[in-house]
Amino acid sequence: MKKVFLVLACALMLTSCTQCSDDNSKKPQENQQVAIVDEGMTAALDVDGYINRARWYLANEQIGMAIRDINSALSLDGKNVEALLVLADIYYALGDQDNILLTLNKATEIAPMDSRPVVKLAEMSFLQGNTQLANAYLDKALELNSINPQAYYLRGVINMSKNDTVQALKQFMKARSQDDSFIEPVHQIANIYAAQRNPMAVDFYNLAIQMEPENWVSYYDLAMYLQDNGNPEKALEIYDTLDVRMPGSYQILFNKGYVNLVYLLEYDAAIEEFDKALEVNPKSIDALLNKGVAYEQKGNYTQARSIYLQILRDNPNYQLAIDALHRIGD
Repeated sequence: MKKVFLVLACALMLTSCTQCSDDNSKKPQENQQVAIVDEGMTAALDVDGYINRARWYLANEQIGMAIRDINSALSLDGKNVEALLVLADIYYALGDQDNILLTLNKATEIAPMDSRPVVKLAEMSFLQGNTQLANAYLDKALELNSINPQAYYLRGVINMSKNDTVQALKQFMKARSQDDSFIEPVHQIANIYAAQRNPMAVDFYNLAIQMEPENWVSYYDLAMYLQDNGNPEKALEIYDTLDVRMPGSYQILFNKGYVNLVYLLEYDAAIEEFDKALEVNPKSIDALLNKGVAYEQKGNYTQARSIYLQILRDNPNYQLAIDALHRIGD
């Protein structure tokens, strides 16, 4: 069964870096973020108001509105580093790498002791494939500010890209120790432990769930770990919960079928879940093949053969279906 892994670059969205400021007092409060999206208040907004609303628009993929507000902020204060950081995020969303670099370099010129633009330059260098330059920027950022969870997190990601999980784990732990509200290192630590089949993975997945109860990815990853490490019943409980929260998810339905088929040997339940998965994705060869295997394990070779032949009609060279037919007799 294929596991779902998060792409490291996705965890590195430049927007995440704007959440960690060298001055925590500048972070907007939740009630401010709600209020500033009211268009009727535009006339009353100051620089911080425009920046906060631009960040909200960006997070909600309203790029044009984000550009408008950040331009308004910069028209009031062209040397506002926070505004430039958000502008870099906007350029990232647009895929405009040249202007990302120009904006971040401008921010470093304005505030040479602020580590945040330097961390973003490191991130940009990494995404462009230049890990040596990225690490050089991180060294500089940590010289400027040793309490720098984003820098340690990014260094961990760079280590992961080199398959150095020992160093990656150290960096993620460091990021976690410096900011216990920073959830990305928690996910990474859990995934490293899961790959090692270390029971500590359960603790970190549960911590991630506690930190973000509405983030279904942590539940899913925990269920994957449990099913592969001797607790399929608990994994199925989690999948059942996710199925209620996100009805019609192919991956959840498929996994429920897989757990019933492979671990619990509940073949009728497996067939039922694979049928549901096929309703969502009728072209899924994996769900259809596993449904055939479930019928085969039940001893219903006629139904299993029919399914394998159905697969081969559309995919004549699909080896698993060919092997299955040979197994039960052509």
